[in-house]
Amino acid sequence: MPRPANPDNEQRRLRTEQWRQRRRSTGRPEASIVDRAIAASFSVFLASSLRDPEEKEFTLRDVVAGAQRLLVRQGYDKRESNMEMMRRMMRRADLPRLNAIINSHENVWQK
Repeated sequence: MPRPANPDNEQRRLRTEQWRQRRRSTGRPEASIVDRAIAASFSVFLASSLRDPEEKEFTLRDVVAGAQRLLVRQGYDKRESNMEMMRRMMRRADLPRLNAIINSHENVWQK
C-alpha cells in the first residue's frame, strides 16, 4: 500500500524515481527483486531435493543460475542481473559477522 505523499520528501522521492528509471532502462533489477529470485530458486531446488532423495544434489551454482533465469524471464538484462546478484551476495560489509554467526557451533534449536 503506497504511503501518502509527503511534500517535505518530494525531492528524495523524485531522486528515487529517477534512480529506478535508470535501473529499468539498463535492465538492472533492484536488490529486493534479486533477493526474491535467489530465494525462489533455492526453494525450487530444496523442495525437489526433499521430495526425491535420488534427485541430483544441487549446488550453489545451480541456485544462482536458477535465479538468473528467473530474472531474465522477468525481462531483466542477463549481464546486469549477474552484476546485481554478485553485488548482493559478495560485496557485503557484514560478511565477517554473518560468517561468525553461521559457522558458530552453537545449537540454536535447543534454546
